[in-house]
Amino acid sequence: MIMKTGSGIVACSKNIDFVNDLCADGICCFMSIPRDQTHLGISKIFLKRRNASYGIKLLYTALQAKDIVYNPCKCLEFYLKEFNTPAGPAIKVLLRCGIFGKKCRPYPCKEFPDKADSFMHDVPAPCIYNEYLAPTDYIALKHKQIFHLYFAIRDDHKLLKKIAPGFATEEIRRKLNLCENVFKISAAWNEKPSEYFLLEVPKLACVLYTSKVHPRIESIKQAYNLWQGHIESWLEKHYGSKWQNRLERAIENESATSRK
Repeated sequence: MIMKTGSGIVACSKNIDFVNDLCADGICCFMSIPRDQTHLGISKIFLKRRNASYGIKLLYTALQAKDIVYNPCKCLEFYLKEFNTPAGPAIKVLLRCGIFGKKCRPYPCKEFPDKADSFMHDVPAPCIYNEYLAPTDYIALKHKQIFHLYFAIRDDHKLLKKIAPGFATEEIRRKLNLCENVFKISAAWNEKPSEYFLLEVPKLACVLYTSKVHPRIESIKQAYNLWQGHIESWLEKHYGSKWQNRLERAIENESATSRK
């Protein structure tokens, strides 16, 4: 699993990481889902459910905050791949669109998240993975605390076979249980209660889809200038009428730190 240290993110021997040739849209496929789970211009013959839709979710969680669960696009494929490394066998996550490659994206996905009037989002905003990679000062201001993202994998015999072909279900369970910081919870998310393996999502900038309209978050001031309405609504919810003072103070502290 990915371990956090004072110097950033490092991999330990029992590592769960992203496969290097990961489709860069994989994370966004949990958030850019067109309404009614359809893709414009794609024949229904191609829209069969891919394996992620059978029980993979993206979980946002933080202390004293309401958990948010994102369901995947029905076209998303999710695999656990085992690789040999100098430190021993390692498990990696592979996310990819089941019907499109890296260089070919359907219109709704291609427009996300740049198109301001996209029917996928009522308010332009940074995606949660962008915020996951953002500076600590930004996260502390907007979210009030550090949050975590997890892949939630339902402990289901058929699903585990789908996401780890070639391995027996009990073998996959054993491998996941041996990974550091992988744990199980019971949850009911729009369905009957189930057991889920929680795998912390690695922090890798290469996974984030970036563009002129949707750049990586580098500072509070930059993010506020880009997504003013979205950030203001969060700050007002957290701080009430004092949100402007909180924002100004945070930007001043950020500027003072950057000058040192």
